[in-house]
Amino acid sequence: MKHLTLFCFFILSFSQLSFSQWDPQSSGITSGLYSVHFFDAQTGWAVGDGGVILNTSDGGNNWSQQVSGTTNYFTSVFFVSTTEGWAVGGNYSPFLGMIYHTTNSGTTWTLQTDTLVNQLNSAFFVSPTTGWVAGESSQILKTTDGGNNWLFQTPPSSDYRGVFFVNDNTGWAVGGNPYNTESKILKTSDGGGNWVEQSISSTNYLRAVFFISETTGWVTGNLGTVFKTTDGGTNWEPQNSDTTEGLYSIRFVDMNTGWIAGGSGLILHTTDGGSNWTVQTTGTNQYLYSISFPDANNGWVVGSGGTILHTSNGGITFLEEEAGEFPTNFSLLQNYPNPFNPSTTISFSIANEEFVSLKVFNSIGEEIAELVNATKPVGKYSVSFDANSFTSGIYFYTLTAGSFLQTKKMVLLK
Repeated sequence: MKHLTLFCFFILSFSQLSFSQWDPQSSGITSGLYSVHFFDAQTGWAVGDGGVILNTSDGGNNWSQQVSGTTNYFTSVFFVSTTEGWAVGGNYSPFLGMIYHTTNSGTTWTLQTDTLVNQLNSAFFVSPTTGWVAGESSQILKTTDGGNNWLFQTPPSSDYRGVFFVNDNTGWAVGGNPYNTESKILKTSDGGGNWVEQSISSTNYLRAVFFISETTGWVTGNLGTVFKTTDGGTNWEPQNSDTTEGLYSIRFVDMNTGWIAGGSGLILHTTDGGSNWTVQTTGTNQYLYSISFPDANNGWVVGSGGTILHTSNGGITFLEEEAGEFPTNFSLLQNYPNPFNPSTTISFSIANEEFVSLKVFNSIGEEIAELVNATKPVGKYSVSFDANSFTSGIYFYTLTAGSFLQTKKMVLLK
């Protein structure tokens, strides 16, 4: 689903207000949350200080705390299904690293180990049996039996913050020195049997790594650091984040569309693979440590102070203009221009406050984009639909608002 810009306007308006599409969710937790993982748009977990593990099965409308069995902090959570997952972390006083495992969605969590020499910072699994964890004191461990046994691998000396694999063999780990005297990127092509250093033109501490394919990936870190590779890490090119905040987590849903979470409430968004990063409005100054997108629309971010934010439209901000005239009928207008290439505007009117859905379908009835999925007050609205990655042809868009339902046809002509 492509980048969508949503704004609404009322006639005869003079003042304009901006509203974030990252909305807070409440869990009752006020301590730090360091990792979030959603398996799908309904089912997710968040972990953090004091052994906190939170779970939701309704997209975050309700969060419940699970019993972890520890008061040490969790730094990373990863699930391979709606039932099986791992949470890792540790402590600095005394130094220890720990791994917990569940096979029943977190109803019970079982300790796999808490005897590691220092905290773990990241967990990643490619299957229910095969996964890796990475952490302080040069720790990278691998399991091939679901965590019953964890074997130490032998990476170069460093503190590791992130680990990511695209298959059983190919993966990367990142880290360095927290005081920004060394950046570290490692790659393995044999499941971690051998880790090879890759060069990068930075000494800033790296905190996160994400690959969308075996060749294309990104790393982020301290002082606004962002690098991208399109050749598996042989070459890493810097990208301009236009910030000096720490960048703690990165996720992409395709080659072009991605997000970064960082310090002081920062979320960055790109629709061109990182050539340009733009700031999204979050409404918070809390540090945002982890971001998860199970699809192009639904995303969650967690951070300090128990912060949980959710978006259902990729974080796009809309504008609402105050006015003195209101529509009296529901209507869906013909898009303009039509035919179009590559973008067009769809306008509609809402006569009563209703839950509104605006979706785009291809010629065989497959949904390809959801432009609106929220309750909207009375007003006139416009949505810009970018079809840059779609092929020429006939498309349909459908507006549903209460009992009102209407579909219109549009033509993409490249």
